[in-house]
Amino acid sequence: MTLTKLTGSVYVFQGPTNIGVIATPTEEAILIDSGLDESTARKVLRSVEQQGLQVKAIINTHSHADHIGGNAFVQARTGAAVYASPLEAPLIRYPQLEPTMLLGGANPWKDMRNKFLMAKPSLVTEELGGGPYTVCGRQLQIISLPGHSLDQIGVLADGVLFVGDAYISSHLLQKHGIPYNVNIKDYLNTLDKLVESHCDWFVPSHGEPTENITADIAANRSTVLSLVEHVASWLSEPLTAEELVAKLCTHLQVTPGNPGLFFLYRTAVMAYLSFLQEQERVQAVINDNKLVWQRR
Repeated sequence: MTLTKLTGSVYVFQGPTNIGVIATPTEEAILIDSGLDESTARKVLRSVEQQGLQVKAIINTHSHADHIGGNAFVQARTGAAVYASPLEAPLIRYPQLEPTMLLGGANPWKDMRNKFLMAKPSLVTEELGGGPYTVCGRQLQIISLPGHSLDQIGVLADGVLFVGDAYISSHLLQKHGIPYNVNIKDYLNTLDKLVESHCDWFVPSHGEPTENITADIAANRSTVLSLVEHVASWLSEPLTAEELVAKLCTHLQVTPGNPGLFFLYRTAVMAYLSFLQEQERVQAVINDNKLVWQRR
């Protein structure tokens, strides 16, 4: 994991989940996300301090555990303020909501309370909508990028746009199996917004920083739309969401190796079904006491 300078005052700490570092004129630093856990957060703080900077704020692009897992440690160590968008903030304050939502509102059992699905709670000190903001004396632009999550945001500073999980680098798409998104219409609109953005650098949370996102955006769009069409093609017969997850996993030759991954895949498939339902291409019906999906 390395700290790489992109501009004079903007860095990225590259790892499994990239973390942005924005320096201020007063030798303070703003983190964009905090990584999966305390171990990652320790490494980030050490690298930032070696640059002569002190972390004073964290801006979370969204509330998934690999983006907020270091918040609690950084807050305890530095007193940093935490910023997040209004719909993501409750899940950062109360991380149990994440596995609870995946389970449709049920209390998550022990296997669903792991660090990949449920971070330690942290205090969100201010909520951010889209638009210009001043954080630690730095002028930033907050950009709404929903779709992967309900209220994801991006952060733009000095021509560098940290996009969270709005897209995944092309070479990682296959590794992710069924890309996780909760709202396909919003996701596609976000991809359009990014294509129209004029930035010097784009930094996805998963993948390499790049000056040109055209190929990555095209790959993300085509991958997800292809999966949507596969789901639609199988609904000539009534199928449950779980049956569709199984068919899609078989088609992609991926295996959900634990319950958490299965429910992530299930949520993505439900997003495809919701998208198709909004297009009036499929419908949900009760058949033999099961909720099944079929073509209209």
